[in-house]
Amino acid sequence: MELYATGSNAWGQLELDPSTPHDLNDIFEFTKIAAGDTIETPIARLVYTIVKVDGVYRVAGHLPDRSMAPKLAEVVVRANGDSLRLEKADPFLTLSKNVNGKIEEESFLVTQPIKKLVGFDTGFAILYQDGVVATMGDARFPATLGRQVTEKEPAEAFASVDDLVQLQDPVKHISACGYATAALTKMGSVYIWGQHPPSRKKERPFLPDLFAFANCTDIADGRDIEDFALGETHAIALTSDAEVYVTGNNENGQLGMPSITSTRTWTRLEFYLPQCSRIIGVAAGPHTSFLLVSNVDY
Repeated sequence: MELYATGSNAWGQLELDPSTPHDLNDIFEFTKIAAGDTIETPIARLVYTIVKVDGVYRVAGHLPDRSMAPKLAEVVVRANGDSLRLEKADPFLTLSKNVNGKIEEESFLVTQPIKKLVGFDTGFAILYQDGVVATMGDARFPATLGRQVTEKEPAEAFASVDDLVQLQDPVKHISACGYATAALTKMGSVYIWGQHPPSRKKERPFLPDLFAFANCTDIADGRDIEDFALGETHAIALTSDAEVYVTGNNENGQLGMPSITSTRTWTRLEFYLPQCSRIIGVAAGPHTSFLLVSNVDY
C-alpha cells in the first residue's frame, strides 16, 4: 500500500520519513509520503499526523512526546482541547476537559456498540454499529449538531440525528472537522450538516448546500460514494469506481490541484497511478488531504 498527501506542511505534518530533510513548504499536489504492506487511515490534526504503517505508529509534525501517539490515536478532540475516548473495559465514554488548568472528567453511559467517534470544533459525533449517528456540543452553534435541541435532548448530551434515522439507509462512516459533519450511507449517499467557520464569514460557504440539518450532497452527478472526508473548509470524496472529487478552499494545496485557489463545485481530481494500483480510501485534516492506494489489481 501507499499513502499520498497534499496540503499544509508548515509543521512538517506531511513529513513521515525521518531520513529526509524537512521541507516545510505546503504541498500542492498529491505526493507519496509512506509505503507498506498495511497502512491505516491517517489521523490528521492541525499540526501533526499519526499513521499506523505495518503495525507501527509513525508521526509527522509537531508532537513533542511521540510516545503518546497510540493514546492520541484513540481519542478525538475539539478546538478547545476537550477530548473524548471510549473506555475499553467499561461501557462508558469519557470526556476530559481542562477547567482553569485542572483536568475534569465526565462519563457518558454507552448503551449500544460504537463504530466510530469524531470531533469537530464545537463538539463530537458518534456512529453506532447499527448505523445511527448521535451528536453533542456547544449550544451556541446548533447548526453543527444536525438536530433539534430540546429540554429533553440538550446540546450537551448525545442525541440521535433523526433526519438520518428516517432514511432507512444506515450510515457506515462519519467524518467531521471545523464546524461540519458528514455521514456516508451504505448505499453510497453523503449527508452533510453544519456551518461555514465564523472566522471566515466573509467567504462563501465551502459547500453551497451546508445547512443546519442533514442534507444530501450531489457528488459527480449522483455517483455512489465509497469514502468521504471533511477538512475545515474543504472536502474529498472517493466514488465507487475509484475516482476522486474535491471541493472547497485550496490556499494550502489541500485539494491537490495547483491550478486553482478554490472551487465551490465538486471537481474531479486528475491523479494518475501505475497499473495494478487503485485508490481505496481518502482522509483529511483541517488543511490536508490523503489518498490510500492499494497495489493489488481489483
